[in-house]
Amino acid sequence: MTPHITRLALVAVLTLSLAACGGDKATDGGDSSGGASASATVLLAADMPDAVNVFSAKKKAEGDEVVVFGRVRAEVDGSAAFTIIDTAIEYCGQGAEKCGCPTPWDYCCEEGKDVVEASLPVEVRDTQGEVIDVTTSDVRLLDLVALKGTLAKTESGDLILVVSDGWFRRDRPTLPEGIQWPE
Repeated sequence: MTPHITRLALVAVLTLSLAACGGDKATDGGDSSGGASASATVLLAADMPDAVNVFSAKKKAEGDEVVVFGRVRAEVDGSAAFTIIDTAIEYCGQGAEKCGCPTPWDYCCEEGKDVVEASLPVEVRDTQGEVIDVTTSDVRLLDLVALKGTLAKTESGDLILVVSDGWFRRDRPTLPEGIQWPE
C-alpha cells in the first residue's frame, strides 16, 4: 500500500472506530515535545461564509468542489488529516440534556450509525497530492472549522474531502466542567 492509501485507510478506520462510546484514541494534535508548528501552512486567515453542512456536502458527487463546515471529531496524529461531523449532531455536554460522558468528543450519547452518517474524513494535501505532515495543526477536537476542497472516494467507496489550502477555525468550545482535553 502507498502511504497515501494507508492514511486514507487509517482515517476510515478511525471514523468507524470512534462511533462507539469511549473508544476514542484521538488527541488534540498537540505536541508535548515542543516541535515546530506547521499551523501557518494549514490555517486560513478568512472564513468561508458560503460553507454548507456535512450532510449537504456528502450529497455531492466525487470530483465536486465543496465548501463545508463541521466540528472536528477525530484526528490522525502527525498529519493534517481528521474527521469532521455535522453540527446537527450535538457533542456530549453541548445540549440541554447532558449525558455525563467523560469524553464529549466521542459523541457517545448519539447512535453510532448517526455519528458515522454525519461524519466526513478530511485530508489537507500538498501540491504533489500527499497529506501534509504536521507536528501540531492548531486545531483540536470539537473545534468548528470551515474548509474548501474536492470530494474524492477511498478504495472502499466512501467519500473524503481533499483540501489543498487548509481550514478556518470558526469556534473553539469550552468543555463542560470537570472535563479535560486529551493529552
